Order: sequence, then structure tokens, then C-alpha cells
Amino acid sequence: MTRSEFVVDSIAAGRDNLVVMPSPAVPTMIRRISPNFITPTAGVVNQASTAVIVGLREPEPYIRHEGNLSSRALGNAVHALLEELSRLRKALDWDESRAALEQLRPRTLAVIRGSGIGGAAAERISSEAHEIAIRASQEPTGQWILSPHADAAAESGWAGVISGSLRQVRIDRIFRAGLAPLDAGDDALWIIDYKTAHADSADPVATVADLRETFRSQLEMYATILGRLQEENQRGDDRAGNGLGWSTRVGQARSRNCDR
Repeated sequence: MTRSEFVVDSIAAGRDNLVVMPSPAVPTMIRRISPNFITPTAGVVNQASTAVIVGLREPEPYIRHEGNLSSRALGNAVHALLEELSRLRKALDWDESRAALEQLRPRTLAVIRGSGIGGAAAERISSEAHEIAIRASQEPTGQWILSPHADAAAESGWAGVISGSLRQVRIDRIFRAGLAPLDAGDDALWIIDYKTAHADSADPVATVADLRETFRSQLEMYATILGRLQEENQRGDDRAGNGLGWSTRVGQARSRNCDR
């Protein structure tokens, strides 16, 4: 080996002369989900292993109806608008509350677009959500539900012990009022669950009856958990010898679906 060959080999073998070329960046693939996309179900519910409230009768299992992307976006938008209406009604009359709700149209549209829906579909869902909320604010029962009441709360979280485990539920709206819609008083705890189900039948009475049966087990579960909490609070108040907590006149938990 000549001297020049030795020098070249020595230079090539040096660690400082090794250049590591970075791997080419892998591009991120982004796909827009179709508005008709339906989340795959995780599996079949085993009714035999369904959790029950300790000490109470076994409720029927409730499987949440997720729907496709468009129906979820509409439901979320309507829930947010109705919650905002109930907040606005604490300080404003109905006309002022509706006017304030109109100012939220850009925000509603932005949230829907952020869920993966764009173009004309997002515009349609936003308009439909505002139309539903406005209609609810013009209907007597809707006004009664969204108006200020004793112990009213929106999107409130509650917990109950189910088969030895702590479970949590989130309720659209609760308040105390009379035993029937539009009644004054505080004799019942009302549990409100908003639904944006579409009516496939020409008979609205039959449709509402079907929807109530569909969601009955969900509301019964809510009522069972809140009823048990009410009993625990009342026993604690009796032991303490004061009138705090749940009123002794709250004899039952009333549940109601607010269907379209």
C-alpha cells in the first residue's frame, strides 16, 4: 500500500468524517370523515353482567344512541344553545334572550366545522340547531323548562354506587317545580334530557310515545341515582337536626324527554 492510499483509508475510517443523512419525513395523511360516519360499536352488551344500583331493583340496560357525525353535531349544538338560553333567562326576558342567541351563530358554525363537517352541511346543521332552540323558546313547555327554577342546574354531573363501583352521569338540566309541567312549586325534582330525534312517523303522538319508550331506561337510571342521593341527603339532614339539603317536600324525581 502506498503512502497516499494509507492516508485516504485513514481519513475515510475516522468517525468525525461519517455523515448521517436524516430519514425522509413521513407525510401526515389527513382524511375528512364523512358526515354519515358511524362509530363502530365496541361489542355486545352482556345483559347478565349489567350493573345495578345497590339496594334497588335492577334497571334495564341502556345503550346510548350515538348516531352519525351529522346527528351528533346537531345534538351537541342544540344542547349548547338550550343551555345558553337557560343561562340568558336568568337576567333577560325571552325576546332579549333570543336576540342574544342570534349573536352566537358564528360560534355555533365554527364548532360544527371543528367537528369535521364543512361546507353547506355545516351551514345547514347550524341553522337547524338555532331553529330548534328558538322553537323551544316559543313553546310553553319549553319556556317553562328553560326558565329559572329552584335548584336549577345545567350539564350537571352526579355519581352513584352501582354494583360496588362509583359511576357518573351527566344530566342536561334539573330543577325543582310542581308535579306537572307548567305547575309552580317545588314538589318534584325534574330531570330533563334533550333529544334531537327525527320523527319517521306521520303521527306525532305515536312518535313521542315511541321515543319515550326508547329512552325510558336512561331516564330511569338518572332518577334512580338522584333519588338515592336525595334519600342519603335527607337522612343526613334529619340526623343533623336542620333543614339543609333536599327539601322534605321533594317526594319524587320526575323525568322528561324534550323531543323535537
